[in-house]
Order: sequence, then structure tokens, then C-alpha cells
Amino acid sequence: MQSSVGTDKATVSASEQSAVRRDRHASVRSPIVVTIALVTLGSGILNLYSLTHPALSERLALLFKIFPLEFITLSRFLLLALGFALVVSSLNILRRKRRAWQVVMVLALLSAVFHLTKGIDYEEALLSLVLVALLLAGRRHFTVRSRRPLDLGPAAQRLAVTLLIGVAYGIAGFWLLDPREFGINFSWREAVHQTWLYLTLSGDPRLVPHTRHAVWFLESLSFMTILMVVYALTLLFRPALYRLKTASHERDVAADIVAHDGRSSLDFFKLWPDKSYFFPPSTRAFLAYSVGGGFALVLGDPVGPEDEIESTIRGFSAFCGENDWGFAYYQTLPDFLPIYERCGLSTLKLGEDAIVDLRAFTLEGKRRKGLRESMHKVERQGIDVRRHEPPLSDALLAELKAVSDDWLQIPGRRERQFTLGRFEAEYIRKSPVLVAVDRNGVVLAFVNTIPSYRKGETTLDLMRRRSGAPNGVMDYVLVKTMMDARDRGFERFSLGLAPMSGFQEQESPTAEERAIHALFRHLTFIFSFSGLRAYKAKFATGWEPRYIIYHHALDLPRVGTTLARVSEIR
Repeated sequence: MQSSVGTDKATVSASEQSAVRRDRHASVRSPIVVTIALVTLGSGILNLYSLTHPALSERLALLFKIFPLEFITLSRFLLLALGFALVVSSLNILRRKRRAWQVVMVLALLSAVFHLTKGIDYEEALLSLVLVALLLAGRRHFTVRSRRPLDLGPAAQRLAVTLLIGVAYGIAGFWLLDPREFGINFSWREAVHQTWLYLTLSGDPRLVPHTRHAVWFLESLSFMTILMVVYALTLLFRPALYRLKTASHERDVAADIVAHDGRSSLDFFKLWPDKSYFFPPSTRAFLAYSVGGGFALVLGDPVGPEDEIESTIRGFSAFCGENDWGFAYYQTLPDFLPIYERCGLSTLKLGEDAIVDLRAFTLEGKRRKGLRESMHKVERQGIDVRRHEPPLSDALLAELKAVSDDWLQIPGRRERQFTLGRFEAEYIRKSPVLVAVDRNGVVLAFVNTIPSYRKGETTLDLMRRRSGAPNGVMDYVLVKTMMDARDRGFERFSLGLAPMSGFQEQESPTAEERAIHALFRHLTFIFSFSGLRAYKAKFATGWEPRYIIYHHALDLPRVGTTLARVSEIR
């Protein structure tokens, strides 16, 4: 199942999906996968090691009768590239990547050929053929698709391995060279120093090669530098190319689906650039997700016609299996819980969305006494709230930026993403904002409102104030925002999630849910969930449950760590 728009594959059945999972977990433990990965690594290292020694003279003399010197030299450079590629590919072999299996098969066959043409090294060629035989024997284990180039963790690992390959090749080469090659018996310290000079293309004019092999070795270090730079640039620019080409097209398709079938305020954030998209074969539905540390976290439910939801969920489960990812859905509505259950997934109540019924909201009565007094106190200080429609002026945008920057200096405050937006000039410029100003017109606080795709509902994104703003100013802005929404014909206002906020009388939580909620309530020194619920309760007239959907209980800790990864601004 491909994640890009336009894929024409059949929806994966539940039994096929289970088979994918079973095969995935069985293959991870398979000794043959580990063996192939080690032989791939060993073959690559042997390729590089063999190049640090000149070919045996009698074998080389025979080669000169068949091939010209230029072809033999070319074979050595190609073998260097193949050795580099085999070492890097061993990581993906261990992850059972299907494409890595195909690539290493070709690399091993070519290595066998070039070992023979660079010095008739049939011993090294034999190891390459052993690798080919192992790949053929274990081909059924390589079922994992190559991940899309959005997760920077694996890329950083590969960059580190790339640097290690180049440094190790240079140091081993200088250290193992016969003293007659340069007239020097290199110590390991000198080997490190010369490697650094030649990999950075600086060179050492005092180092004079005495043999043809010594000349070639110095040239190979420059070639290794080129290999490392090209590979590093490929890793770094693949995500950018994806976002410029594929992601932009997918986001346009997702925006059309949201406009027609959106169901919640979270759907707005599914269209932000930090998300990737999965579409079923029909492309009539989609889900938005981010990947961190090999775990895919889906924002909310799939979006699309109800008859497409189950196929999208099943397809995504199989897609994650093919990519060797764990997965979970974060902040889902209760609407599709029976479908998730049919798909073999489990449910954990995450918390509740605070909802304000704007038709019934009032500051009157005993319950709102504290809020009412806070409002009057702010008004007596001459503070007023003004609404500004987009596009916002540069002058106003600069004032809002100053407020936001001040807010970010408050301990614990920082920009995040995934479930909310961040202060970006063009985003805020296009948003309606409600701004609190003092008697002198100085901006003290602001909120920006965003569309909710539930009919009759609206919500907000950023709530920011100056650190020195009077107490109660944020409550004042929030109440004024809700009243403004009511005047504009909205019926509901979403205040967002209050995590781990307990269970209603009519709910029947599982023992697992009760245990997790009890744990978090006792970790108040880390999480202050109760304070967030208490604040939102000042305004809320109702609460609606939100859920985490997951496959296995061991995935739950990864939900938290992945949320932290994908929420951070990189």
C-alpha cells in the first residue's frame, strides 16, 4: 500500500494485515536476517580493506594481458564505492527493507566481478557470492518498504556511519600500508592526521608517494570524500524535495476532502506542513500522521465519507506493518470506536474536550461569580478587546510578535506543532485575531481564531499575553472571543483537550484505563492535568471524550515519546 495519491492497490483485509504483523515480528527475530546483515557489513569492510593492499604481482601481470591499466584502476574505484554502499546498506538489511535486499543483491554481484577485475581476488569474490546465496535464501524475510524521507533520526544515523566509514578507511589504509609505499611507517596518530588532511581535501605536500599503489590510495581518499558528500547531500535534500513535490500535491487533495467531510477542529491542523498523508486506493479519504523514532502518530480520525473509514484504517495498519512502524491514533472522536474495534485495535480514553454551548453561556449565576468579578476588574483598568480581520497590517503583526516573544520567555513556554499552530507571520496575518489593549493602545494579549470543520463550531489556536499583563486579562479576552463568536452565529466553542480528566458516570472504563489514569493523577509533580481541566471548567458547559487508539499496550509509552518528538519544532 503506497501512501501517495493515485495508488491503485486493493485494500488489505484483516487476515492479510494480521499476517503482515506476524511476519514482521517473526522476521525481526530471524537469525538469517541478522546473518545477512553481518555478512553485508563484512563484505563491505572487506571491499575497503582489500583496497589498502596492492594486488599480488603475478595476478596483476595476468590482468595486464587482458585489461588495460585504466580499466583495472576504474575497477578499484568502483569497488571502493561498492564497499561504501554495502556498509551503509547493512543497516537497512537489518531493518528488512525490501529495496535494500534488491540493492545489496546487485552490489554483491558487482563486487564479485570487480574483485576479479581489480586483482583476480577470487577469495573476496567468493564472499560476495556467499552473500548472494544468503540473500536468495532469505528473500521472503525482506518485506519492509522504504520509509518516506521525513524522519531525521535514521538520516542522522546514516550520516554518522558515513563519516565513520571514511575515517576508518583512511586510518586503516595509512596504518596498514607497506613502508615502501611512502617511505614512512605510519603510527596510528600519523594515520589519523593524514586521513583528516586528505578527507578534507587539504593534503600534505610533504607526503610523496613512491609507488603506483600509493598514488592510487591518495586519489581514493579524495574519491571517498566525494562519496560521503554526495551521500550526505542526498540524505539532507530528500526531505526537502519530498515536501516541495509530493507533499504539496497530497496536501491539496487532503484540503479538498477536509472541506467536504471534515468533522472537528483538529482537521485544521491536518493540513499543516509537519504532517504526512495516507490515502486509501479510492483517494476519497485520508489520515494525517507524523513519524518519530519509527512510530507513526495519527492526528485524530481519518477524514472522508463514512464508508471509506474502515478501509483507510485497515490500509494504514498494513502500511505501518510494511514500514516496520508502530502506530497509534491521537485525540480521536467517539464516532468511529466500533470501527477501530473491528480492526483489532484497542481504546484508551485520553481526556475530554471542553465545549462551550454559546447559546447557553452566560456570566450570570453563582457558578460564574469569580469569572464575572475578574471581568469587571479588568474592565475597570481601561482594557478593551478589539477584533481585527485578515489580512493584518504589518504594524499590528509586529505588535503581536512582540507579545508572542514575551510570552515565549515565560518558563515552560515554547512553540510546538502537531496539535496546534505556531507564530508564523503569514499564518497569523491570515487569521482573525482578538486583541486586548490598554488605555494607551498597547497590546497586552491576543488570540487567533481558526475554523472548525464541525458545523456551528469555532475555536482558537494561539493564546498569548505579555508577562506583565494584569491578572485576568486572558480570561477577559477568552470570554470576549466567545461572545463575538456567538454574535457571528456560532453555536459551539471548543476550548480543546483536558488530558486525563476522569470518566463520566455513564462510561465503563477498562481496568487498564483506570490504572493509567490513576497513575497520571499521582504524577502531579510532572503533569498538572488537573489544573488545565480546572481552568477550562470556568467556561465549559459540557465535555466530550477523546481517545488514543492503539494496537498493543506496549505501544502506549511510545505515544508519549513520539508526541514529544513530533511536537518539537526542528
